[in-house]
Amino acid sequence: MKNSYSDNSDSPIPRFEQMLKTNEVYYFDAEDFECIIQYYIDSGEINLAKKALHLATKQHPVHSDLLLLKSELLIFDGADDQAKLLLEIIEELDPHNQEIFVQKATIYSKNKEHRAAIELLQEALQYAEELTEIWCLLGMEYMVIEDYYKAKENFKLCLNEDPEDYQVLYNLLYCLEYLKEYEEAVEVLNSLLEKNPYNEIAWHEVGKQYLNLNCNEEALSAFDFAIISEDQFTGAYIEKGKVLEKMGRLNEAIENYQISNQIDDPSSYAYLRIAKCHELLRNDLLAIQYYKKSVKEDPSSEKSWVALIDFYIYQKNIEKALYFTKEALLINNNSVGYNKRNALLLQTLGQYTEAEIAYQSTIELGNYELEIWLEWMNTLIFLNEWEKLISIGNQAKEFYPDSNEIDFRIAGSYKRLSRLNEADYFIQNLLKNKTVPSETFLNLFPEFKSIFDI
Repeated sequence: MKNSYSDNSDSPIPRFEQMLKTNEVYYFDAEDFECIIQYYIDSGEINLAKKALHLATKQHPVHSDLLLLKSELLIFDGADDQAKLLLEIIEELDPHNQEIFVQKATIYSKNKEHRAAIELLQEALQYAEELTEIWCLLGMEYMVIEDYYKAKENFKLCLNEDPEDYQVLYNLLYCLEYLKEYEEAVEVLNSLLEKNPYNEIAWHEVGKQYLNLNCNEEALSAFDFAIISEDQFTGAYIEKGKVLEKMGRLNEAIENYQISNQIDDPSSYAYLRIAKCHELLRNDLLAIQYYKKSVKEDPSSEKSWVALIDFYIYQKNIEKALYFTKEALLINNNSVGYNKRNALLLQTLGQYTEAEIAYQSTIELGNYELEIWLEWMNTLIFLNEWEKLISIGNQAKEFYPDSNEIDFRIAGSYKRLSRLNEADYFIQNLLKNKTVPSETFLNLFPEFKSIFDI
């Protein structure tokens, strides 16, 4: 239980903890109690904070700062109504205390009344000695209501006061990126670099902003400066690798990804990028090796599994692609990407019964692409499941009411069932629209060639 409070020889915390051990009651002045309570809040030891607060309010019943700590704990416990009543009492004692407005704003924010919270925080600015906290809270509230322009203005004020507050920096950059004000983001970061030319975080972010501006050479230089500032900065090597990959300098990209893995624990992402580079270099054996390393390092990485499966699909090695798809499904059978590939691969191998089930799973998981509906219907054609095909076709039309390919398949199914009137209804509409059936459809239903004079 050590921090700046407990290490300080003047800290009241050791004396308070001694009191708890002996079950005696010691006297502490209000400022000491504030220190003790805040220490336990910051340490996450809320029960001890409450014990200290209970004793503090007995010894100092009308001290506004102690009552504010009590209000803070009530808000933490979700007792907003009690906190509001207490804040009204505190306001009578100390009407210009900025913390009253901050805590009221916190309650409004929790209840999604963000504009009311903003009004209170703006009022707090009139009484605040320390403005940075209020600006930061205002920035966060403006972000929630998606007023990114006002949010960025408040975060800029914070950053001017404390250039080392990286959370504020990231929030500001988020706003600037959302507003697509990338040049301004570079200016903000350059102002930090003027104060500290070896700020690796700032150089790293400058590089990312240059990427947003499609300035690859400038981005590369920025990531180099980040590495010069901190040669163990894994993220900078990764970003540098991505730029080099984008520029087609694949061997240099691989080198940077490998350095990132040597500095820190190997990452699935770095292995994946190395594999992609080797695939582009047509080093197929190395590509496979690194794709496998990527999925082994992080079996939950869908990007890595999909890249491995797609590599084998591109190589026309359908059996291997299906094998790894099955492996991926064992880890996550709710993945739309895995189920889709499973269905397409099974269909390619002529395993129509299994493919039909896989297409159904893909749709049930929320993939409503037209291609999936059509391929599902195609598998039903091979299975001679005409009634089911009509039913699936009607479901697909809810998503794609103007799709001629769906109508052709429904018409073909009605013809195979000898329900000629229903087939003719669809055929006449297709003829009226001067629609020509695709070659894929004609291969499945060659009898339509004569109907459409093909």
